[in-house]
Amino acid sequence: MRALAYLTLAIATLAAACQGNNNNQQDTKTDSIELDTGLVTEVKVDTIQRIRDNYERIHAIKDWDKIDSAEVLGESTEGGIAYFYYKNNVMEKMDIEYYGEGGYTNDYYYFKDNQVSFVLEEIYRYNAHMYSPEFDYAKTKKAEEFRFYYFDGKFVKGLPEQEDPKWQVELADRAAVLLQQKEKISKLKRY
Repeated sequence: MRALAYLTLAIATLAAACQGNNNNQQDTKTDSIELDTGLVTEVKVDTIQRIRDNYERIHAIKDWDKIDSAEVLGESTEGGIAYFYYKNNVMEKMDIEYYGEGGYTNDYYYFKDNQVSFVLEEIYRYNAHMYSPEFDYAKTKKAEEFRFYYFDGKFVKGLPEQEDPKWQVELADRAAVLLQQKEKISKLKRY
């Protein structure tokens, strides 16, 4: 009788342990990105969280060791400016402001291990053409905001998400352009 009780207890313990392992496997969630572009197609949610944590870490830095700037010419109708932020001799962040006649765009790049980790793109529209008598800078409004997540130098997720596969391809294309811009604008830095 005692042997039967031990056997029952052992089976119950084994079953509970197996159930615990199944639960742990289910906790590893993924976001799928269906793209025909050869990009990473499955991203672990914890990867996105690590990218967000890195963004928060960099965003919290207030005492930069160096901040460099450079004029950006030929990329927009009214020019632009880039800012390069350094901590411990490592560029952690790069901000690019592009000015146009109908609005402006801010691209905020965040780096991890010298690679782009995250880009926040904000697009603003003026109330009227900047040379129009109705133009009032105070009436400028944010028109759109996009978020681009990169892992190991590759685009893995873009926001806002939409079900339309064409939208995902558009985000991937824009993510590639942002990486090209980063390479081009980074050459303007002095340090």
